[in-house]
Amino acid sequence: LMLPALAETATGDTKALNHGRGPLPNLVLRALTHAHSVPPPSTAEERRALWDAFDVIVDDLASRVLVLNLPAHGQGLGEWLTGAATYGTPFHITLHQLVTLPITVNLPTVYACENPAVLRRAAQELGPDSPPLICAEGRPSTAFHRLARAITLGGGTLLYHGDFDWPGLDMTNQLITRHNAGPWMMTAADYNTGIAQDDDHIRLRGKPQPTPWD
Repeated sequence: LMLPALAETATGDTKALNHGRGPLPNLVLRALTHAHSVPPPSTAEERRALWDAFDVIVDDLASRVLVLNLPAHGQGLGEWLTGAATYGTPFHITLHQLVTLPITVNLPTVYACENPAVLRRAAQELGPDSPPLICAEGRPSTAFHRLARAITLGGGTLLYHGDFDWPGLDMTNQLITRHNAGPWMMTAADYNTGIAQDDDHIRLRGKPQPTPWD
């Protein structure tokens, strides 16, 4: 749902929920932060991400997902994705493209990650030989969820790897619930291997999250 459409339905004014339009937008965003257990947004990007978490789109060009080696069927976007996969080239997809140029994905397994550094390394080291990979670049956007739905509707399984912190585990749980995803390198053994090999880690902060898969 686009933000102007929500605003018009709720108030009769398409601009009533725009930032800076009086107290109403702030009140609604504070309610969303409470429902999502996140700090209040302080930047335009954080406000977009918070609306996005509830499937409300402020800008369908800003909502996007990064992919590598994801061939697809469909005029326009499907052709571009198939061409990029031939060369092992990372490709950004916007929500606008997914809506206006719908695609069909027929892949048995697609890997997903939170951090673009994972996708960048796969592109650098494996190129066109990398398995299909999509990246949320942080908290998954509506574009990410729409693409994930296209993958599962095509019979594919999503395997997700998130950061080993409480927000990362929360996102992993959400994707398992929403898309029937499986965890990818998210076991206790993976965690212990990581902290043994890397000195650059911080103490966990925030609300502890369950890991029912392990």
